[in-house]
Amino acid sequence: MARIMKEAGLTGWVRNQSGTVRLVVDGPAAAVDDFITLLPNELPLKARLEGLLVVDRQSIQKHQLSSSFLILESSSSDSMRISIPADLAMCEDCRAEVFDPRSRYYRYPFTTCTNCGPRYTVVESMPYDRERTALKEFPLCGDCLSEYTDPLDRRFHAESIACAQCGPKLSWAGSKGNSLPVEDPLIEARHALSQGKIVAVRGLGGFLLAADASDKDVLERLREIKNRPAKPFAVMARNLDLVKKHCFVSEAEERLLCSSESPIVVLRTRGDCDLPLDILTPGLSNLGVMLPTTPLHALLAEQVEEDPTDPFDFLLMTSGNRSGEPICLTNQEAFKRLEGIADFFLCHNRGINLRNDDSLAVVDNGAVQLWRRARGYAPESIKLQYPLNRTVLAMGAELKNTICLGFDNEAVLSPHIGNLETPEALDGLEQVVDRFPKYFSRVPEVIAVDPHPDMHSSRLGRKLAQKLGIPVVEVQHHYAHAMSVMCEHNLEEAIALVFDGTGLGTDGSIWGGEMLHVHRNGWIRLGTLAPSELLGGDAAVHRPAKQLAARFWQQGLEIDERWRNRLGIDEYELALWKIQYERKLNSFTSHAAGRVFDAFSAGLAVSPEIVSYEGQAAIWLENTALKCDSTNILDLAFETRDENGLFVVDLAPMFLSLHRGFPEKEEASEWAAAFHHAMVKASLAMIEAAESKTTGLPVVLSGGVMMNRFFVSRLVSELRKRKIEVYTHCLVPPNDGGISLGQVYATRGAE
Repeated sequence: MARIMKEAGLTGWVRNQSGTVRLVVDGPAAAVDDFITLLPNELPLKARLEGLLVVDRQSIQKHQLSSSFLILESSSSDSMRISIPADLAMCEDCRAEVFDPRSRYYRYPFTTCTNCGPRYTVVESMPYDRERTALKEFPLCGDCLSEYTDPLDRRFHAESIACAQCGPKLSWAGSKGNSLPVEDPLIEARHALSQGKIVAVRGLGGFLLAADASDKDVLERLREIKNRPAKPFAVMARNLDLVKKHCFVSEAEERLLCSSESPIVVLRTRGDCDLPLDILTPGLSNLGVMLPTTPLHALLAEQVEEDPTDPFDFLLMTSGNRSGEPICLTNQEAFKRLEGIADFFLCHNRGINLRNDDSLAVVDNGAVQLWRRARGYAPESIKLQYPLNRTVLAMGAELKNTICLGFDNEAVLSPHIGNLETPEALDGLEQVVDRFPKYFSRVPEVIAVDPHPDMHSSRLGRKLAQKLGIPVVEVQHHYAHAMSVMCEHNLEEAIALVFDGTGLGTDGSIWGGEMLHVHRNGWIRLGTLAPSELLGGDAAVHRPAKQLAARFWQQGLEIDERWRNRLGIDEYELALWKIQYERKLNSFTSHAAGRVFDAFSAGLAVSPEIVSYEGQAAIWLENTALKCDSTNILDLAFETRDENGLFVVDLAPMFLSLHRGFPEKEEASEWAAAFHHAMVKASLAMIEAAESKTTGLPVVLSGGVMMNRFFVSRLVSELRKRKIEVYTHCLVPPNDGGISLGQVYATRGAE
């Protein structure tokens, strides 16, 4: 703005006032009009102009014109309208400077400008000015100040500007956090990585664990000490050409990799990929890949003249935490929690106010879908079609937790917080719950929670509501899923197919295979999958064979020696399961679609005997289906019935066919594909039954199962063939990471 005005010879002033930009422009009328016309097309890379209102025009004498253009100090009020910018990946201009020996930013790992760098992670309060960020500890040197105050410089009012003379610095520490004085911590880190060491790197939003992605020994060691036997690792490629050498990359995927958001993108690997995929991504034919997002990341991968260590084509970059914990934030926290995991620590002294993981995304049929919404995307707001009457704080779910703050016509989703299974994770949630509303100068007037009594997020929400003396609104889990995708697309009424692994139903059972009619003021359950028993609850989730056994016994089928061998159970263990089934000991009724995928995966011996991460059995089943090259797909049957107005799909015949067929290993891909096709047909039956009770409503798809691209792509294709309008998630995860947004959107009907 200042640059455009200066080039046009205009004067006046600008101020960030209560979350809006107030601008006074002095100059000839024609020049002012040209400026107003030009402004929307001359904004910085990530700036967003939501509206431009001319409040007054006055004729003034030449001697009344301002002599210059000024940027006045920000002001605020109780009604301040706030937008916290997201952290952005390194821009090409900064990258060029970082690797240019003639630049004063050469090899400086904290180089940023107005188009890139930290925002959310360094903000302490709003408005977003340097004195309210973690950079306030680093007064600008003369050169930085000159750039910061020059309207023609791309670092003009770049609040995170810094250089080697005045900015943050790296430090190097040993495995116990002991300081190791070295001349260049970056060169030491690269040397350690080349020697097969695990280096904990303090990045933009917390610590990452880095290792040479081509070194099998260090990868296996990292899996063992992190107790992560199979969950896929993400890697960082040095450049795009290397990504294309090892993975198939579409135009849309390339744009996403190179975007200012720069998430981890799940890509299909090439047959000649020579990375150790069996360790990086066991059981799968895809790989999560990102490009360097900060100068520090790029400098770890690249070799410069002063450094004897060769470049790394790929570095493993995984969350700096122990299993079930959030990523480490401070140096001291990392020294304590990562002891025994990291061989060395590459630290820095720039503050990080809130955690921010890397975002995770896929591209399906050219459309981007976020699976983890964090760096680059959060906390950018999602616009609501109609304004809220109250400020709503939504607490999200137990797994893949996010919170969401809704006010006026905005919903602000926090970055991914994670699973709430450890005290450290709960501390992280409490920190975000405390700070998030303050950033936006909002006090919650209602708190939305999941009705499940054992969810830590719901317990914290109720506790906070009691402290503030405000009401609590319960939002059923699958209704929240539906509302999250409807909020994205500004829908007021829809048929929602919600398939996931769990969620408390209104009848006390576990739901997760639901067909809902959702409208502004509530929802009606129109259909579901026939239930089965979860023997031991979560124990059955981790042991899919228990789920399959229950489905066989439900039909009176016996589990003979062949099946015992396939499922990895002996007679004694099976007898205990049978007693548990018959007496319903610690067993739960489940309608969840996710559990259907688990059981079928176990039946094909695709699933591991013990699942080590959420969705593993279903993910491996999808990967097996992708290998099917047969055009004659086996037709697996299912049954439908009406139960007091509820349309029920019974998948028992599919499992009967599985029991009788006992598919051999070489038949697994064909049976896996057949299962997915049958689930598509079952879904279509549910949707058609719902449409018979409604009129021309769009269909929305949500829930963790909707991350299965083999299933969803075929379902969407069939719906479009039938001229049915269908919507899926884009900027909000289909999994429980989108629950908090749905909770906010649902409170409209509870006001």
